[in-house]
Amino acid sequence: MGRCLRLERAERTLARRLGFWETLGIGVGSTIGGSIFVILGDTARLAGPAAFISFFLGALITLLIALNYSELATSLPVSGGGYVFTREAIGGLSSFLTGWFLWVGNMLYAAMNAVGFALIAARYLPLNPILIAEVVLWAFCILNVIGVKETGRTQLILTTTLLAGLLFLTISSIAGFDRSNLEPLMPMGMGGVLAAAGLSFVAYWGFETIAAVGGEVRKPERTIPLCCVLSVLVCSAIYVSVTLASIGLVGWEALAESETPLILVGSALLGDLGETLVSILGAIATLTSLNSALLSAARIAYALAKTELLPRGLAIIHGRFRTPYGAVMLSSALAALFTLTGFVSFLAEAASFGFLTGLLLVNVSLMVLRRKRRYLPRKFKTPLYPLTPVLAIVACLALIPFMDPAVLAVSLAIGLMGSMVFLFELATPKTREAAIGGFSLASGLSVLLILYILDVRLGWEISTWAYYVLLAGGITQVIASLFCAIPLGELYVAASGALGLTKEPGLVLPPRAAKAVTALERLMGIIQMATAPLTAIILYSLTALLVRGMYRPFMVAPLPPEPAYVPLLMVMCISLVFSTLAAVISGFILVKRKYY
Repeated sequence: MGRCLRLERAERTLARRLGFWETLGIGVGSTIGGSIFVILGDTARLAGPAAFISFFLGALITLLIALNYSELATSLPVSGGGYVFTREAIGGLSSFLTGWFLWVGNMLYAAMNAVGFALIAARYLPLNPILIAEVVLWAFCILNVIGVKETGRTQLILTTTLLAGLLFLTISSIAGFDRSNLEPLMPMGMGGVLAAAGLSFVAYWGFETIAAVGGEVRKPERTIPLCCVLSVLVCSAIYVSVTLASIGLVGWEALAESETPLILVGSALLGDLGETLVSILGAIATLTSLNSALLSAARIAYALAKTELLPRGLAIIHGRFRTPYGAVMLSSALAALFTLTGFVSFLAEAASFGFLTGLLLVNVSLMVLRRKRRYLPRKFKTPLYPLTPVLAIVACLALIPFMDPAVLAVSLAIGLMGSMVFLFELATPKTREAAIGGFSLASGLSVLLILYILDVRLGWEISTWAYYVLLAGGITQVIASLFCAIPLGELYVAASGALGLTKEPGLVLPPRAAKAVTALERLMGIIQMATAPLTAIILYSLTALLVRGMYRPFMVAPLPPEPAYVPLLMVMCISLVFSTLAAVISGFILVKRKYY
């Protein structure tokens, strides 16, 4: 009880401004996002007319997890969601990785929705989709800094509009509903239905946002469980009805072949007007999900920073708006970096792995807390315990094998990077710099290894400008990483002493030498941080090309032999994360270092 009170007092720096309707709007708006506009065709391809059954099964799995979340969120009604629950139950690396995966998953999901909105808007605006995505993402960043009350109201308005539009689309489809489109019901068998159910999970995760903002909800013991369950039930009803209506109107084969299945449905109903209407609904859906993903990501980063697992500056509350503006801005900046890739499907799959991993550990935390903290106030208890959390854990484990191998490789790299961040907190400042330099050096060498494998071993020619960017980035990172691990000032003093040029003991540099060494290290740091994003974008494009077989302007030759895909993908995916983050961090260290 005392621990719970201390947690509650710690959260009083965040204002409790979210009522029932704002909280429900955040939960439903986070769930009914761009996913239904993207994955409907894929579920129809996997399950046939039984795709609506797959969405129903996905809702049942999510409902189990939502019930577990409701107990945890009412027992520990603080901002941070899954990370806080796992920290209180398990602690250590497991709790940090829960927060890490949920944080990264939300940023990836925000980036996916920003790109999804941009692709819809670009049909009507003569602007670059990436530019549109960046503008809308930063606009919602400002909204989240201004205040969670304003965020909740905006979410409620957007969600109500979206629900009304989807309901209109469903009702309008009744007149043209053809029951013969449902026969045979399961042409792909039960295996196809289960595969589509695994895919549908990404469309249901949004209820987690309610737990993430638990510290800002009024009457959390009543509002949180009610909104979690209602979010899943409302969204499942919408998904099942929209899927059933779409199949009955145009047939599952047409949905499976379309990249924009709901726009196809709108066009079949009302022609150009219907296409425009569904495009507007798709834009609203992606905006609601973008809004909630940034909100959730910022609160998770805030919780990590309060326990000093991320920089303490992220836990600072804005004096006027009472929001964690540093966490909001960092989460938005990283999401903006992911947005530059422009690959919606890959972002969606990577985000879903982050959510699945985090939710798996949260479900384990419920069972641990029942044993470890028996006297913790539980105003809501998960029904049918322990069956409910056990089934939720089994469901999460069962869905992971359906994911793309490349996504699993990227997720492994993200997990390793998270482990690095956690271990850095146990090290001294001096050893941290050496460790960062070592990781950055290894990442730079891996970029050069990729060039060697592609160009020399596989004969896969890269366009000239992309080749030289990767080459310059790799070489710069190797050199700058050496300076990060072993300061250039120390090398200068050691060399001067060995050559008898100075007799002063210790790390003492002449003023001119100190300024010159500082300027050189800062220059190397700036170059390293500038080339890191370009290197990341090219590596991401090469990875997507291998995964999807799509042409990109980075390549001027055919794909490499298929046996080389798996090891090459592993190297490229891991390098994508490590080289970029390690280069930025080590470059920042070089820029900040002084010798005078």
